[in-house]
Amino acid sequence: MFSSRASRLALLSLVAAVLAFATAAPGASAATQRYASPGGSGTECSAAKPCKITEAVANATAGAEVIVNPGKYSLTATLATPTTITIHGVVGKPRPELVFSGALQSGLNVKFGSTLRYVEIEQAAASLALLVSGSTVDQVIASGSGSNSETAGIINSTIRNSIVTASGTGGRALRTASDGGTVSGTYRNVTAVASGAGGLPIEAYGESTGKATIQLVNVIAWAGPGAISFLARTDSSPGAQATIISTHTAYQSSDKVGIGAALVSNGGDRGEEPTFRNPGTGDYRQTAGSYMIDAGVDDAINGAFDYEGDLRTIGTTDIGADEFVPAATANTGAPSTIADTSATFNGTVEPNGAPTTYYFQYGTTAAYGSSTAPSDAGSGQGVVSASTTVTDLSPGTTYHYRLVAENSGGIRQGGDRIFTTSAAGTPTAPPPAAPATPAAQAFAGVKLVSTRLALKAGFITVRLSCPAATAGRCTGATKLSARRRRTSAAIQVSLGRARFSIAPGTRTTVKVRVSRAGRRLFARTSRLAGRATTAAQSGAGESRTTVAAVTIRRRSR
Repeated sequence: MFSSRASRLALLSLVAAVLAFATAAPGASAATQRYASPGGSGTECSAAKPCKITEAVANATAGAEVIVNPGKYSLTATLATPTTITIHGVVGKPRPELVFSGALQSGLNVKFGSTLRYVEIEQAAASLALLVSGSTVDQVIASGSGSNSETAGIINSTIRNSIVTASGTGGRALRTASDGGTVSGTYRNVTAVASGAGGLPIEAYGESTGKATIQLVNVIAWAGPGAISFLARTDSSPGAQATIISTHTAYQSSDKVGIGAALVSNGGDRGEEPTFRNPGTGDYRQTAGSYMIDAGVDDAINGAFDYEGDLRTIGTTDIGADEFVPAATANTGAPSTIADTSATFNGTVEPNGAPTTYYFQYGTTAAYGSSTAPSDAGSGQGVVSASTTVTDLSPGTTYHYRLVAENSGGIRQGGDRIFTTSAAGTPTAPPPAAPATPAAQAFAGVKLVSTRLALKAGFITVRLSCPAATAGRCTGATKLSARRRRTSAAIQVSLGRARFSIAPGTRTTVKVRVSRAGRRLFARTSRLAGRATTAAQSGAGESRTTVAAVTIRRRSR
């Protein structure tokens, strides 16, 4: 079973669903809803009396919506859409798991313009887990373990924000193939992994008079060091064609076989190895500092959410199924309006582009013990004021409090503040705005020592400093980008990033390996105006992102 943050996508996905329903064409009737559950029975297929998934799908009429409750579904025969329907899991709950096994079955077949969303499919046999024909797949996880078999076949269809893996020897994760006629497959923000020996993440295959074309946008194709990431292949027929067109795609290497095979890169492709959190357990989320972060291309047709339900674009769209969510920043401010049984807690939150909530912890020791109700900080990039008044305090008592910010990227705590309530019936003035101890000072973040940078031998050297008052080391990553003009518009091109760990009050030098897109920019000029975005965290868990304008000059070797 793959790792996921399912419980955190409820609000975003639900809002999207409500908006989609609200903007439906006037006069359009609501689709028939059919519910399935692992222990379902009968033919009613209602929310109160769900049926088996085979019943819910096989007898669905055109336009029906099949809602698959969480749980594991054991299937030994092919499950196919009979007409144009939508199949999806339940918003805010774990993905339902469709587990196929046994002979003479080919997994889930999605056809006739149907939509499949937010389910997990596992194929135990040496057969297809998922076949998609003239349809759309979104936020799906599909895995296959059979030898010399493919996990998912994509024919005249789109798959996006999904993870597809093949773990068997010679296994292929994704394939678009034709033995006659013209077919295509569009893969957007997909992570395709083939971990078995001789595995292949992506293949386009043309046989006889068949013509197969794959469009890759913001895709990660990975099969391990030294392996081929994608292959365009034809048989010996003169009319066969196989083409793979890649844009902002991360892969190790590619190959073509046959006279009708072709590989086309439209720019933005990356050759760095992706850094997943824990691929051994199926966790293909990106780690902080990954080269795939902000390295994709923005487009509304990428979809609104990543495979887990996080916003699809935070900053710039990432490459792969996962959109990295930076943890929010929390800075505890000085309290105000202190009375005998009440006080107002203050601070600031930076959501860093992801939906964020905040609350205050407080108590008579630094262990706190009490918390205020969560409040919404939004999902912007700027600083948001946070304030809450508590009224359950005791007179003449010393209290600790701190601000806590939480989003799907993690939980961050601000520094500890201390104040004392007044004696019963006697209000006191608020404490000075400046914190009394270094521990209460806001983390200022890592700064650039110089904004004049140099490119030499494929690397840009960046000097960084960690504030002396920082609690623990400054750790994080710095990312360089530059603007490239395309027609009348300008877009940000990621030049590369590097991680750092700096002791308080010291400086360090890091080298940023320049991306392919960056090397193309420097091939046309010796000087670029760019931007350095440095995301740092203190040893106390406080986060701060700083942005600085930089000038980068190319030097000879």
